[in-house]
Amino acid sequence: MRYLTEDIGKQILRKTGLPVPNGFRAETPQAAADAAEQLGGQAVVKALVPTGRRGKANAVRLTDTPAEARKAAEDLLDATINGHLCKAVYVEERVDIASELYLSFILEDYPPRILASTEGGVEIETVHQNRPEAIITATIDPLKGLPVWDAINIWERAGLPSAQLPAVAKVTAALQTVFERNKGIMLELNPLVIDSNGRVSLVGAMMAIEDDTMAEVNEDTPRTDREMREDRVRKVSRELPGGMVRYTELDGNIGMFVGGGGAGLHQHDLILAAGGRPANHTDASTQNPDKVRELIDVILDNPQVKSLFISWHYQQMAQIDKRVIPALEALTARGIDAREFPVVIRMFGQGEEAARSAAAAIPGVHYLPHGAPMTDGIDLIVRLTAKARSQTQMEV
Repeated sequence: MRYLTEDIGKQILRKTGLPVPNGFRAETPQAAADAAEQLGGQAVVKALVPTGRRGKANAVRLTDTPAEARKAAEDLLDATINGHLCKAVYVEERVDIASELYLSFILEDYPPRILASTEGGVEIETVHQNRPEAIITATIDPLKGLPVWDAINIWERAGLPSAQLPAVAKVTAALQTVFERNKGIMLELNPLVIDSNGRVSLVGAMMAIEDDTMAEVNEDTPRTDREMREDRVRKVSRELPGGMVRYTELDGNIGMFVGGGGAGLHQHDLILAAGGRPANHTDASTQNPDKVRELIDVILDNPQVKSLFISWHYQQMAQIDKRVIPALEALTARGIDAREFPVVIRMFGQGEEAARSAAAAIPGVHYLPHGAPMTDGIDLIVRLTAKARSQTQMEV
């Protein structure tokens, strides 16, 4: 599943003719000011991060002049919003809002569901908690989709005034079609706006789709370095034989080559508790050395990564040397000095002797003693990463 940033989600909606406000992606404060100028001066500047609740996080700013748009972009760029590093903003035209609705489509299980409320906006979670009856929920028949008359019925139950029903229902039915055709997992419109002239406008839009839909969606959309790294791993997992590899980039500085399902996630929690910050999450069932090398290359391509932690729980059936040795080969090929770039390995099982021998040949690599607890590896990588970072700052 891939959460789309708002610019990409709205590109999908705009291509189908839905009423989306004009907007521009901006990666610098000056670009944000230029975009606001093109929009007539007044604008909304939003952090482009794949998460909701940006309004609550003060990551949606109303601006009246290009200078204010520039200042808003300065504040948001490189800030961390709900755990995501903001590298671009979306500068969008202001809409004269008369009322805010809430609408979402969700495919958590089958069939998909639709949620609708006349009380949209940043307090929708409070509405859901205190007055759940204000949010109407219905299932969508996969055979007939969502005809306009069914959408009218849903909005009538939500209490939408009759004069607004035809326009809102028509947009709702069209949104369900977009959701289905793009293999949607989630599509949230908050707010779905009715402006002062009675027109419907998709002011707030967040979308999540299946991974295999991305190639169809974004041929012309600029890709961030982070997205390209994640796409590269998906391609490797799909095209090379021998098991899967997964990679999700985070905002920390400790490169993680971990697996074991829940054990891998548990190590993330332990690193955070110890004061460290994971740069990514991985999972892998492969013993194909080419896949391992590609995955390590992607981890190391992230300029934020300052160390590497290689750790699985006990590998009862897998040859761990087929994971450790290719990982070390990837480090060596890049000329990385493990005495300056911390590398900690905690891998036990079949092939351990060969893995240890390969690690011993590289000065500075820390291979934990057989049977060492998970916390020993966590504490060591967090401490060494912090030390390496402080030394780098002193040199600068």
